[in-house]
Amino acid sequence: MSAFCYQQTLTRVAPATPKTGLISPVREPAAVCSGTPNNTNRSGRSIETAVCSQVDEGIVGLVGIVLKNLRTSTKLLLLCSMFVASIILATYSLIEEKQIAIGFVRKELVGVQSLESLRGVYSIILAEDSKATQDAQAQASVDGALNALTASETTAPGSLQTANLAQSLAAIVRRLSSAGSDGEKRALIVEALAKARDLAARIGDESNLALDPDLDSYYVQNIVVKRVPALLSEMGELQSLLRAASLTDSPSSNDLRVRRLLLNGMIRSTIEEIERDSASAYRGDANGQLKEAIAGAIGSMRSTANAYLGSANMTLNRQASSASLAPMYGKALESINDAWIVSQEQLKRLLNKRLSNLLGKLHRSLALNGLVAGLSLLLAMVIYRQIVRPLGQLEGLASKVRETKDYGLRANLHRRDEIGRLAGAFNAMLEELAAAREREISDQERSAAMQVELARVSRLTTMGEMAASIAHEINQPLAGVVNNANAGLRWLNNRPPNIDEVGAALRRIVNDGERGSGIIESIRAMLKKDDRKRVKLDLNELIRDVLRVSQGQFQSHGVSIRSELADDLPTVSADRVQLQQVIFNLLMNAAEATASNSNQKRLVCVRSEKHDADWVRISVEDSGTGIKPEDEKRIFEAFFTTKTDGMGMGLSICRSIVQSHGGRITVARVMPRGSVFQVILPGTRT
Repeated sequence: MSAFCYQQTLTRVAPATPKTGLISPVREPAAVCSGTPNNTNRSGRSIETAVCSQVDEGIVGLVGIVLKNLRTSTKLLLLCSMFVASIILATYSLIEEKQIAIGFVRKELVGVQSLESLRGVYSIILAEDSKATQDAQAQASVDGALNALTASETTAPGSLQTANLAQSLAAIVRRLSSAGSDGEKRALIVEALAKARDLAARIGDESNLALDPDLDSYYVQNIVVKRVPALLSEMGELQSLLRAASLTDSPSSNDLRVRRLLLNGMIRSTIEEIERDSASAYRGDANGQLKEAIAGAIGSMRSTANAYLGSANMTLNRQASSASLAPMYGKALESINDAWIVSQEQLKRLLNKRLSNLLGKLHRSLALNGLVAGLSLLLAMVIYRQIVRPLGQLEGLASKVRETKDYGLRANLHRRDEIGRLAGAFNAMLEELAAAREREISDQERSAAMQVELARVSRLTTMGEMAASIAHEINQPLAGVVNNANAGLRWLNNRPPNIDEVGAALRRIVNDGERGSGIIESIRAMLKKDDRKRVKLDLNELIRDVLRVSQGQFQSHGVSIRSELADDLPTVSADRVQLQQVIFNLLMNAAEATASNSNQKRLVCVRSEKHDADWVRISVEDSGTGIKPEDEKRIFEAFFTTKTDGMGMGLSICRSIVQSHGGRITVARVMPRGSVFQVILPGTRT
C-alpha cells in the first residue's frame, strides 16, 4: 500500500470476507499515515468529518460537471490560473513571514540606537568633577546628550514606549548639574543611575533585544542592555559612598560599610557575568570576529575595575589616601565605557548581518518562486503546443472531413506519442475511407442509385462508430487525469504542502495515462487490422485490478460490490487492456443501473467460474431496473442505448472484443429485478 496521510472522512472498501467476498462502502473517520488506519470512534468527530466529506464530494462532483463539456484549452487555462494563484498566495505568505522577522531586527536596531544615546547620559551622571558641569561648554554637551536621549523616541515613532522614562531621567540629570550640596548630589546620582538602569531595561524589552533568538547576539545584547548598565550603576553608587566618606573624614557606620562591601561583591559578580555572557556569545561566533573585537575590551575592563576595587578597599582601610582613588575610578569608567561601545558596535554588526541574511533569503525565495512560476508557465505553453494544438488540428480535420467529405485530407502530425499514434490511426481510417470512396466511384457505373446511397451511409456509419468508440474509450482516462490533477493542486495549496499526497495523485495520473495509452494502442491495432499480442491471463487477478480502479466510481454512486471468484480457473489467452475494458464497462453499466434504484439495496455482484470444462465464465449481476424484453436483442447494437446520455457504443465494443477472443457475451433478466451479463471465454490448457 502506498504511503499517504490526510485527515477527512472517506469511503473505503472493506476487505472481502473468505466466504462471500462482500465489499461494501464503509464510512469512517480516516487518519491514515503510511497506510495505517486510525480507529477513532468519537461520535462527534465522526459526524463532523462525515459532513466535511459530503461537502468535498459535492464540490468535486460540481467541478466535474462544470469541466466535463469544456474544451481542453479552457481546462488547461483554468489549471494554469489555479497554479498561478497558488504561487501568488505562497509568495504573499512568504513575504509576510519574512517581513515579521525583518521588522523584529529593525526594531532591535532602533533599541541599539537608543542605548547609544543613553551611554552619553551615563557619562554625564558618572562625571567625577562636579564643577565640570558648570561651564557653558560642558552644559551644552549635557543638553545635547539629554536632547538626543529624549528625541530617540521620535526617530521611529511608536517603536519604543520609553518617552516618559527618558524625560524623567533628563529632568533628574538637569537637577544634578545644578545641585548645591554634596548630599543632594549623591542622592540625585543614585536616583539617576536607577532611572538610567530602568530605561536601559525598558529599551531592551520594547525593542525586542531581550527576546533575541540568536545565540551570539542574545548574549551580546545581554551585556549591552543589562550587564554594563548594572555595572556602571554599581560603580557610581560605590564611588558616591566613598567620596562621601572622604569628605566627612569620619569613620563609616556599620550600615555604610556593609553597603560598600555589598557593592564591591556586586561589581565583581557583574564583571564575572559579563565574562560568562561573552564566552557564551563566542560559541555562536563561527569566524571568531566577535571574540577578536570584544575580548580585549572586556579584559581591560576587568583589570581596571579590579584595580579600582583594590584601591577602594585600601582607602576604606586607611591604607591609602582618597586622592589616588579618583584616577583609578576614571580609568575604570573609561574601560567600561569602551567595552560598552565595542559591544554595541558588535551587536549592531550582528543585527545588520542578520538583517542582510533575511533580506537575501527573501530575495532568493522570491527569485526561486518566480523561476518555478516561469518554468511552470513555460511547461504549460509546451503542453499547449504539444497537446492542445494537435488535438485542435485533429478536431479541425475531422470537421473539415465531415463538411467536405474529402477523405484525401491527412493529419500532418509525425510524432511518436499517443497523439501521433491517434493521428496515424485517423489517417489510416481516412485512407480506408478514401479507398472505399474510390471503390464506390468505380462501382457507380455498374450500380444503381440505391446501391450508391447505401455505400455512402455505410462509410459514414463506419466513421461515426470509430470516432464514437475512440471518444468513449479515451474519455474515462482523461477524466481521471483531470480529477487527480485537481486533487494534487488542493494538496499543494495546503500549508505546508502535502508532498506525499501530491506524489500519490501524480502516480494516479501516470496510471491513467498508461491506461489511456494502452487503449489508444488497442484502437490503433484494430484500425490497422493488426493482432495485438495476447498473453495468458489470470482472470481473478484481472477482475481484482479492475475492482481497484473502479472503486471510486462505485463509491460516488453509493453502490456496494461483491466478488465471488472461483479458485483453480484455467488461464485465458487474451489482450489484457481489451479484456480490462470489457469488465470495466460492464461494471460501470451495472453501477449506473443500480444507482437509479432508490428504494432497494444497491448491490453489484461479479463472479468467475468454470464453464464446460475448459471454458471460463464471468458474470456481472446488478440490482437495477433490468432490461426490457424488447431491448434484449438490440442491447449489443451500435448506437443503441437505454441511457438518456449514453452513446450506445460500450456494449457494442465489448461484444466485438469478446468475439475477437473467440468468446461470446449474453444478457438475461434477473427476477424480481436487475440483469446479469455473462462473458464466456475459452481457457488455455497447461
